[in-house]
Amino acid sequence: MSDNALFDQNDMTSSKRYLHTPSEFARRKLIYVQETGSLRSLKAHTSSRSNLESYLFFIVMTGRGQVVYSGNTYELKAGECAFIDCRKLYEHRSSEDAPWELKWVHMDGGVLADYYSLFLEKNGNVPVFRAADIKQYSDMLDNIMANQDEKDITSEYISHSMLTELVTRIIVETINEGNKLLNPDILNSIREMVNMRFKEENLLESVCQEYGMDEIAINKQFKEKYGIDLCDYILNRRFTCAKELLRFTVKPVKEVVTESGIMNADLFRHLFIENEGMTAEEYRRKWAQWNRG
Repeated sequence: MSDNALFDQNDMTSSKRYLHTPSEFARRKLIYVQETGSLRSLKAHTSSRSNLESYLFFIVMTGRGQVVYSGNTYELKAGECAFIDCRKLYEHRSSEDAPWELKWVHMDGGVLADYYSLFLEKNGNVPVFRAADIKQYSDMLDNIMANQDEKDITSEYISHSMLTELVTRIIVETINEGNKLLNPDILNSIREMVNMRFKEENLLESVCQEYGMDEIAINKQFKEKYGIDLCDYILNRRFTCAKELLRFTVKPVKEVVTESGIMNADLFRHLFIENEGMTAEEYRRKWAQWNRG
């Protein structure tokens, strides 16, 4: 695994790292490794950088230290992680009495900026978090490092897949951590209620009354758990029902507007144009079971 690794030891650190220069295709289309490796601090030290076209993810394997980012200082210890946009000024400092050991990857490309924005949104605009399972992150970084020894045509695609899995795990973990603040039983009950009664007029108001919550709070909590706010979820269920009625019945479009719970002909027309790229009548001609053959 070490054929392409760079080993460095000085009075501050002992490190092993892999540097990678991406292909033009990887730079344009993939998430790619810029540098990855492991580091053991031998004594307290500070690293400071800015204006790097890169995102840095690292885990603290042992010891402790600090990350300074966007004017805030965060204390990190073993089992904790940092995910940093290196375009901004940042520092990481190993402690004096318990120098840390890190594993890291610098990466860029693809839709990583969008992933990172989502991570910050779900993590309260904080770049650090505690790993639910440090070994899983450690193993993922080990695999990313091992892949840097492979220099064939597939290695960048494999790295892209590994990095996507890594970033996805980070985001899912931060979402799940945020959802601990919610009551999953209540939210599941609300969703079941909507699934049974989505055709009812003023359903959102009824839900708010029955569960003693205001519209803003219930939409926010529902979106945190299911990725869609309650208003849109109700409309989505009605729109799906409308499509089912068009496909599997011969009811006139006017009746479908009412029976689906959408009720408003202009909104009904807009939903089909916006989501299906065609009118309801065109949708029926293309998809209706009874209109085939």
